[in-house]
Amino acid sequence: MRKGHMRLTVAVAASTGVVAAGAGAVVYSRTNPPVREAADVAAPLQVSAAEADQTERYWTARRMTAAAPVAGRALQPRVGARAATPRGVPTAKAFGGVRTIGALFFTTQDKRDHYCTASVIASNSRRLLLTAAHCIHGGKGHGYVRNVAFVPKYDRGRAPYGVWTARSALVYSGWQKRSDPDLDFGFVTLNPRKGRNIQNVVGAYRLGINRGTGLWVNVAGNPKAAWDRRDRPVWCRVKTKRQSRYQIRMDCGGFYGGTSGSPWILNYNARNNTGYVNGVLGGYQGGGNTHYTSYSPYFDKDIHNLRRLADSRA
Repeated sequence: MRKGHMRLTVAVAASTGVVAAGAGAVVYSRTNPPVREAADVAAPLQVSAAEADQTERYWTARRMTAAAPVAGRALQPRVGARAATPRGVPTAKAFGGVRTIGALFFTTQDKRDHYCTASVIASNSRRLLLTAAHCIHGGKGHGYVRNVAFVPKYDRGRAPYGVWTARSALVYSGWQKRSDPDLDFGFVTLNPRKGRNIQNVVGAYRLGINRGTGLWVNVAGNPKAAWDRRDRPVWCRVKTKRQSRYQIRMDCGGFYGGTSGSPWILNYNARNNTGYVNGVLGGYQGGGNTHYTSYSPYFDKDIHNLRRLADSRA
Protein backbone atom coordinates (compact mmCIF):
# COMPACT_ATOMS: atom_id res chain seq x y z
CA MET A 1 0.00 0.00 0.00
CA ARG A 2 1.11 3.55 -0.63
CA LYS A 3 2.63 4.91 2.56
CA GLY A 4 1.61 8.52 3.03
CA HIS A 5 -1.54 8.26 0.91
CA MET A 6 -5.00 7.98 2.40
CA ARG A 7 -6.50 4.71 1.25
CA LEU A 8 -9.85 3.11 0.72
CA THR A 9 -11.17 1.29 3.78
CA VAL A 10 -12.74 -2.08 3.08
CA ALA A 11 -14.12 -4.23 5.89
CA VAL A 12 -12.84 -7.81 5.57
CA ALA A 13 -13.76 -10.93 7.49
CA ALA A 14 -11.13 -13.27 8.86
CA SER A 15 -11.53 -16.13 6.43
CA THR A 16 -10.15 -15.65 2.92
CA GLY A 17 -11.03 -17.03 -0.46
CA VAL A 18 -10.66 -16.25 -4.14
CA VAL A 19 -12.88 -13.81 -5.95
CA ALA A 20 -15.08 -15.18 -8.72
CA ALA A 21 -13.25 -15.58 -12.02
CA GLY A 22 -15.34 -12.87 -13.63
CA ALA A 23 -13.87 -10.24 -11.32
CA GLY A 24 -10.20 -11.23 -11.59
CA ALA A 25 -7.68 -13.34 -9.73
CA VAL A 26 -7.45 -11.48 -6.41
CA VAL A 27 -7.69 -13.00 -2.92
CA TYR A 28 -10.15 -11.62 -0.38
CA SER A 29 -12.87 -12.70 2.03
CA ARG A 30 -15.65 -15.09 1.09
CA THR A 31 -17.95 -13.24 3.46
CA ASN A 32 -17.18 -9.62 2.62
CA PRO A 33 -19.81 -7.16 3.84
CA PRO A 34 -20.76 -4.43 1.36
CA VAL A 35 -17.88 -2.19 0.37
CA ARG A 36 -18.17 1.23 2.01
CA GLU A 37 -16.86 4.51 0.69
CA ALA A 38 -14.14 6.16 2.79
CA ALA A 39 -12.81 9.71 2.88
CA ASP A 40 -9.99 8.87 0.45
CA VAL A 41 -12.37 8.30 -2.47
CA ALA A 42 -13.70 11.27 -4.40
CA ALA A 43 -17.44 11.67 -4.82
CA PRO A 44 -18.29 9.88 -8.07
CA LEU A 45 -19.49 11.40 -11.30
CA GLN A 46 -23.13 10.38 -11.76
CA VAL A 47 -24.71 10.57 -15.21
CA SER A 48 -28.49 10.67 -15.63
CA ALA A 49 -30.28 8.68 -18.30
CA ALA A 50 -31.16 11.92 -20.09
CA GLU A 51 -27.51 13.02 -20.08
CA ALA A 52 -26.44 9.62 -21.39
CA ASP A 53 -28.92 9.84 -24.27
CA GLN A 54 -27.61 13.29 -25.11
CA THR A 55 -24.01 12.00 -24.99
CA GLU A 56 -24.76 9.22 -27.46
CA ARG A 57 -26.20 11.74 -29.90
CA TYR A 58 -23.34 14.16 -29.30
CA TRP A 59 -20.54 11.86 -30.43
CA THR A 60 -20.90 11.86 -34.18
CA ALA A 61 -18.10 10.44 -36.34
CA ARG A 62 -17.04 14.00 -37.16
CA ARG A 63 -16.74 15.01 -33.50
CA MET A 64 -14.76 11.87 -32.70
CA THR A 65 -12.31 12.55 -35.50
CA ALA A 66 -11.90 16.16 -34.39
CA ALA A 67 -11.36 15.37 -30.68
CA ALA A 68 -7.88 16.14 -29.33
CA PRO A 69 -5.80 14.12 -26.87
CA VAL A 70 -6.28 15.21 -23.29
CA ALA A 71 -3.59 17.27 -21.61
CA GLY A 72 -1.55 15.00 -19.36
CA ARG A 73 0.08 12.69 -21.86
CA ALA A 74 2.85 14.69 -23.52
CA LEU A 75 1.54 16.81 -26.38
CA GLN A 76 5.06 17.28 -27.62
CA PRO A 77 5.03 16.72 -31.41
CA ARG A 78 4.94 20.47 -32.03
CA VAL A 79 8.21 20.82 -30.15
CA GLY A 80 10.10 17.87 -31.56
CA ALA A 81 8.34 14.72 -30.37
CA ARG A 82 8.83 13.19 -33.80
CA ALA A 83 12.52 13.01 -33.09
CA ALA A 84 13.97 9.59 -33.76
CA THR A 85 13.42 6.90 -31.16
CA PRO A 86 16.71 6.20 -29.33
CA ARG A 87 18.75 3.25 -30.54
CA GLY A 88 17.72 -0.02 -28.97
CA VAL A 89 14.20 1.18 -28.15
CA PRO A 90 11.43 -0.57 -30.13
CA THR A 91 8.73 1.29 -32.03
CA ALA A 92 5.03 0.56 -31.66
CA LYS A 93 3.35 -1.26 -34.54
CA ALA A 94 0.08 -0.17 -36.11
CA PHE A 95 -2.77 -2.69 -36.14
CA GLY A 96 -6.54 -2.91 -36.41
CA GLY A 97 -7.13 -2.86 -32.66
CA VAL A 98 -8.91 -5.28 -30.36
CA ARG A 99 -12.47 -5.11 -29.08
CA THR A 100 -11.53 -4.88 -25.38
CA ILE A 101 -9.54 -1.63 -25.90
CA GLY A 102 -10.89 1.55 -27.41
CA ALA A 103 -11.12 5.31 -27.40
CA LEU A 104 -12.70 7.11 -24.45
CA PHE A 105 -14.26 10.39 -25.61
CA PHE A 106 -15.27 13.24 -23.30
CA THR A 107 -15.72 16.99 -22.93
CA THR A 108 -13.62 18.90 -20.38
CA GLN A 109 -14.80 21.81 -18.22
CA ASP A 110 -13.59 24.29 -20.82
CA LYS A 111 -16.08 22.66 -23.26
CA ARG A 112 -13.42 21.11 -25.47
CA ASP A 113 -13.67 17.60 -26.89
CA HIS A 114 -10.89 15.18 -26.03
CA TYR A 115 -10.14 11.48 -25.93
CA CYS A 116 -7.92 8.91 -24.23
CA THR A 117 -7.61 5.13 -24.35
CA ALA A 118 -9.46 2.75 -22.02
CA SER A 119 -9.91 -1.00 -21.58
CA VAL A 120 -12.66 -3.26 -20.29
CA ILE A 121 -11.86 -4.79 -16.88
CA ALA A 122 -13.49 -7.98 -15.61
CA SER A 123 -16.04 -7.31 -12.87
CA ASN A 124 -19.16 -8.78 -11.34
CA SER A 125 -21.25 -5.99 -12.84
CA ARG A 126 -19.67 -6.55 -16.29
CA ARG A 127 -19.74 -2.79 -16.86
CA LEU A 128 -16.29 -1.45 -15.91
CA LEU A 129 -13.60 0.41 -17.85
CA LEU A 130 -10.14 1.26 -16.57
CA THR A 131 -8.25 4.36 -17.70
CA ALA A 132 -5.94 7.06 -16.33
CA ALA A 133 -7.52 9.32 -13.69
CA HIS A 134 -6.47 12.39 -15.69
CA CYS A 135 -8.72 11.15 -18.52
CA ILE A 136 -11.87 11.40 -16.41
CA HIS A 137 -11.03 14.04 -13.77
CA GLY A 138 -8.96 17.19 -14.19
CA GLY A 139 -7.18 16.78 -10.85
CA LYS A 140 -6.48 19.56 -8.34
CA GLY A 141 -8.75 22.56 -8.88
CA HIS A 142 -10.87 20.79 -11.50
CA GLY A 143 -13.71 18.29 -11.72
CA TYR A 144 -14.95 15.33 -13.68
CA VAL A 145 -15.30 15.46 -17.44
CA ARG A 146 -18.67 15.22 -19.25
CA ASN A 147 -20.11 13.53 -22.32
CA VAL A 148 -18.13 10.38 -21.51
CA ALA A 149 -18.43 7.63 -24.11
CA PHE A 150 -16.39 4.53 -24.99
CA VAL A 151 -15.89 3.20 -28.51
CA PRO A 152 -14.40 -0.34 -28.49
CA LYS A 153 -11.85 -1.03 -31.23
CA TYR A 154 -12.09 2.55 -32.49
CA ASP A 155 -10.18 2.81 -35.76
CA ARG A 156 -10.11 5.71 -38.22
CA GLY A 157 -13.51 7.06 -37.25
CA ARG A 158 -15.22 3.67 -37.19
CA ALA A 159 -17.17 2.30 -34.22
CA PRO A 160 -17.67 -1.43 -34.97
CA TYR A 161 -19.20 -2.15 -31.55
CA GLY A 162 -21.13 1.09 -31.19
CA VAL A 163 -20.91 3.97 -28.74
CA TRP A 164 -21.26 3.11 -25.03
CA THR A 165 -22.18 5.91 -22.64
CA ALA A 166 -21.00 6.32 -19.05
CA ARG A 167 -23.22 5.87 -16.03
CA SER A 168 -20.59 6.92 -13.47
CA ALA A 169 -16.85 7.47 -12.91
CA LEU A 170 -14.65 7.19 -9.84
CA VAL A 171 -11.14 8.32 -8.78
CA TYR A 172 -9.29 8.63 -5.49
CA SER A 173 -9.46 11.94 -3.63
CA GLY A 174 -5.65 12.01 -3.73
CA TRP A 175 -5.98 12.58 -7.46
CA GLN A 176 -8.90 14.99 -7.06
CA LYS A 177 -7.18 17.14 -4.43
CA ARG A 178 -3.45 16.83 -5.24
CA SER A 179 -3.19 15.38 -8.76
CA ASP A 180 -1.13 12.63 -7.12
CA PRO A 181 0.61 10.78 -9.99
CA ASP A 182 0.72 7.58 -7.93
CA LEU A 183 -3.10 7.53 -8.01
CA ASP A 184 -3.52 8.34 -11.69
CA PHE A 185 -6.06 5.61 -12.42
CA GLY A 186 -9.85 5.50 -12.36
CA PHE A 187 -12.90 3.50 -13.37
CA VAL A 188 -15.88 4.24 -15.57
CA THR A 189 -19.15 2.35 -15.33
CA LEU A 190 -20.95 1.99 -18.66
CA ASN A 191 -24.66 1.83 -19.34
CA PRO A 192 -25.95 -1.32 -21.03
CA ARG A 193 -26.42 -1.06 -24.80
CA LYS A 194 -29.33 -2.84 -26.47
CA GLY A 195 -29.88 -4.75 -23.23
CA ARG A 196 -26.32 -6.08 -22.97
CA ASN A 197 -23.33 -5.14 -20.81
CA ILE A 198 -19.99 -4.26 -22.35
CA GLN A 199 -18.15 -7.28 -20.93
CA ASN A 200 -20.70 -9.67 -22.44
CA VAL A 201 -20.21 -8.09 -25.85
CA VAL A 202 -16.44 -7.59 -26.12
CA GLY A 203 -14.88 -9.55 -23.24
CA ALA A 204 -12.54 -8.18 -20.58
CA TYR A 205 -9.07 -8.32 -19.08
CA ARG A 206 -8.48 -9.23 -15.47
CA LEU A 207 -6.76 -6.87 -13.05
CA GLY A 208 -3.16 -7.74 -12.15
CA ILE A 209 -1.79 -6.40 -8.87
CA ASN A 210 1.48 -6.68 -6.93
CA ARG A 211 3.27 -8.32 -9.86
CA GLY A 212 6.54 -6.40 -9.56
CA THR A 213 8.56 -5.19 -12.56
CA GLY A 214 10.86 -6.64 -15.20
CA LEU A 215 7.86 -8.31 -16.85
CA TRP A 216 6.84 -8.43 -20.49
CA VAL A 217 3.64 -6.53 -21.25
CA ASN A 218 1.64 -5.72 -24.36
CA VAL A 219 0.71 -2.02 -24.42
CA ALA A 220 -1.93 -0.75 -26.87
CA GLY A 221 -3.51 2.66 -27.47
CA ASN A 222 -4.85 5.22 -29.91
CA PRO A 223 -2.40 8.00 -30.86
CA LYS A 224 -3.79 11.08 -32.59
CA ALA A 225 -3.70 10.65 -36.36
CA ALA A 226 -2.05 14.04 -36.87
CA TRP A 227 0.97 12.72 -34.94
CA ASP A 228 1.03 9.20 -36.36
CA ARG A 229 0.14 9.23 -40.03
CA ARG A 230 -0.69 5.53 -39.99
CA ASP A 231 -3.94 6.63 -38.30
CA ARG A 232 -4.37 3.29 -36.54
CA PRO A 233 -4.22 1.91 -33.01
CA VAL A 234 -0.68 0.89 -32.03
CA TRP A 235 0.80 -1.83 -29.83
CA CYS A 236 4.18 -2.74 -28.41
CA ARG A 237 5.55 -5.71 -26.50
CA VAL A 238 8.08 -4.45 -23.99
CA LYS A 239 9.55 -5.21 -20.57
CA THR A 240 8.62 -3.00 -17.60
CA LYS A 241 11.14 -1.28 -15.34
CA ARG A 242 10.96 0.27 -11.89
CA GLN A 243 10.88 4.08 -12.03
CA SER A 244 10.21 4.78 -8.36
CA ARG A 245 8.43 3.13 -5.46
CA TYR A 246 4.97 3.60 -6.96
CA GLN A 247 5.79 4.18 -10.63
CA ILE A 248 6.82 1.79 -13.39
CA ARG A 249 8.03 2.60 -16.90
CA MET A 250 8.32 1.14 -20.36
CA ASP A 251 10.38 2.29 -23.35
CA CYS A 252 8.75 2.05 -26.77
CA GLY A 253 8.39 4.73 -29.43
CA GLY A 254 5.10 5.86 -30.91
CA PHE A 255 2.99 6.50 -27.81
CA TYR A 256 1.93 10.01 -28.73
CA GLY A 257 -0.97 11.99 -27.27
CA GLY A 258 -4.18 9.96 -27.20
CA THR A 259 -2.56 6.92 -25.59
CA SER A 260 -3.16 8.07 -22.00
CA GLY A 261 -4.99 5.26 -20.24
CA SER A 262 -3.53 2.56 -22.51
CA PRO A 263 -3.50 -0.81 -20.68
CA TRP A 264 -0.25 -2.65 -19.94
CA ILE A 265 -1.24 -6.30 -20.31
CA LEU A 266 0.60 -9.20 -18.67
CA ASN A 267 0.36 -12.78 -19.98
CA TYR A 268 -1.38 -11.61 -23.11
CA ASN A 269 -2.96 -14.40 -25.15
CA ALA A 270 -3.49 -13.13 -28.69
CA ARG A 271 -5.68 -16.06 -29.68
CA ASN A 272 -8.20 -15.45 -26.90
CA ASN A 273 -7.46 -11.74 -26.33
CA THR A 274 -7.01 -12.31 -22.60
CA GLY A 275 -4.51 -11.18 -19.99
CA TYR A 276 -4.03 -9.12 -16.83
CA VAL A 277 -3.87 -5.31 -16.88
CA ASN A 278 -0.84 -4.41 -14.77
CA GLY A 279 -0.71 -0.68 -15.52
CA VAL A 280 -2.23 2.22 -17.45
CA LEU A 281 -0.28 4.89 -19.27
CA GLY A 282 -0.30 7.85 -16.91
CA GLY A 283 1.23 8.88 -13.60
CA TYR A 284 4.67 10.51 -13.62
CA GLN A 285 4.87 13.44 -16.06
CA GLY A 286 1.27 12.75 -17.07
CA GLY A 287 2.48 9.47 -18.56
CA GLY A 288 5.75 10.77 -20.00
CA ASN A 289 7.03 13.81 -21.88
CA THR A 290 8.51 11.86 -24.78
CA HIS A 291 6.72 9.40 -27.03
CA TYR A 292 9.30 6.69 -26.36
CA THR A 293 9.26 6.57 -22.54
CA SER A 294 5.96 6.02 -20.74
CA TYR A 295 4.94 5.55 -17.12
CA SER A 296 2.20 3.98 -15.04
CA PRO A 297 1.30 4.00 -11.36
CA TYR A 298 2.25 0.72 -9.69
CA PHE A 299 -0.82 -1.48 -9.23
CA ASP A 300 -1.34 -2.76 -5.69
CA LYS A 301 -4.25 -2.99 -3.25
CA ASP A 302 -5.22 0.63 -3.89
CA ILE A 303 -6.47 -0.06 -7.40
CA HIS A 304 -8.05 -3.35 -6.33
CA ASN A 305 -10.04 -1.53 -3.64
CA LEU A 306 -11.14 1.21 -6.02
CA ARG A 307 -12.24 -1.39 -8.56
CA ARG A 308 -14.29 -3.18 -5.89
CA LEU A 309 -15.99 0.05 -4.89
CA ALA A 310 -16.74 1.03 -8.48
CA ASP A 311 -18.13 -2.45 -9.12
CA SER A 312 -20.30 -2.38 -5.98
CA ARG A 313 -21.87 0.89 -7.15
CA ALA A 314 -22.33 -0.19 -10.77
